[in-house]
Amino acid sequence: MNSPIESKKWILMTGAGGLIGRHLRFSLNDQFRFWCIDKRPVNDMYIGDVVDVLDIGSLATFTDAWESHPEITANLHAVIHLAAYYDFSNEPNPGYQRVNDGLERLLMLMSKDAPGDCLMISAGSMAALAPVLPGQRQSETSPRAGLWEYPHSKVQAERLLDQSTIRQPIVQLILAAVYTDWCELVPLYNWIEICASDGLEKYFYPGPPTRGLTYCHIEDVVRAFAVTIEKFGPGGELVLQAEADLAAKRAKKSVEVSMEGGVREKFLIGQPQPMTYREIHARACTAFRGKAITLMQLPPELVTIGAWVMELVARIRKKPRFIKPWMIKFAGEHFSFDLTSVRTRLGWVPKKSIQQDFNAILIRAVRERANWLKINSLRPR
Repeated sequence: MNSPIESKKWILMTGAGGLIGRHLRFSLNDQFRFWCIDKRPVNDMYIGDVVDVLDIGSLATFTDAWESHPEITANLHAVIHLAAYYDFSNEPNPGYQRVNDGLERLLMLMSKDAPGDCLMISAGSMAALAPVLPGQRQSETSPRAGLWEYPHSKVQAERLLDQSTIRQPIVQLILAAVYTDWCELVPLYNWIEICASDGLEKYFYPGPPTRGLTYCHIEDVVRAFAVTIEKFGPGGELVLQAEADLAAKRAKKSVEVSMEGGVREKFLIGQPQPMTYREIHARACTAFRGKAITLMQLPPELVTIGAWVMELVARIRKKPRFIKPWMIKFAGEHFSFDLTSVRTRLGWVPKKSIQQDFNAILIRAVRERANWLKINSLRPR
């Protein structure tokens, strides 16, 4: 008779040691065993889990690891692809292509060895979407842009998944900016720290401050993955319905669908209302200074010159600086999600709101300063 551990179903997770991976495994470890793949050691392992420390872009090493676990690959319930490369230098880096090469190899290996109903879930990024104007909303079918190195790599990943002909179902979850109770979101953290500083930067913004981003709390992200596994995993109600719809369209030779491959779905995962740059600034300044400070919009060209000067000073002083000159032209980007599809089809809606959570985040930033700085310093730059 199988032990409780042996009866758990297997999930392969790339990028298992990252922020989303850690929270997902903590939430789902009572139901599943995880085969964890990450470039760095995964220290928070659970009983029955397996870990391989490797770069999926090292294709031979990745393939060897896959072939060394036939008892897992033949019994995979799902694959969760979280592995990604990003930094904020916006310089070309082979890491972007290596991750997508690894994704392409993963799809090939799944096609060869994984069960036909093994679900692939891939984490996409809001950054890959073309920005919109206030009052407009993005949907799953909105144009992609890839305006700098990181989102460009995510657009390429989406294209790989869209064009894949593997028989297994693929669901792409396009994630908004993911935050936690401690923030742990690098751009938001740095904007808060600018407001807390004595520098002049907190008085100026190079884009329309009434625009903003949409966010998603890590707990809501975890729920989105969990309900996707439930409804699109083996035997799930939505995957069976989607397979029937796909077969019917193919029988009619519909131009809407490819004649090869399994079910393909995309869902936007985020909150419906963006938080504007002005609101973040006003609330952060109030938390640290007791009052809001007027935020002045300056011409991007002027701010870019200032950013180059401050970047040069930072290099001379050998003090890392987050804001880079290349970021200035993106300061007015606006993202706002239409959640109709994910709400009506997947049954997911966010329970958290950045507008409601922000005060608690700022309280930690002010009152638990040492922990705040330590936790956020661990995030990739």
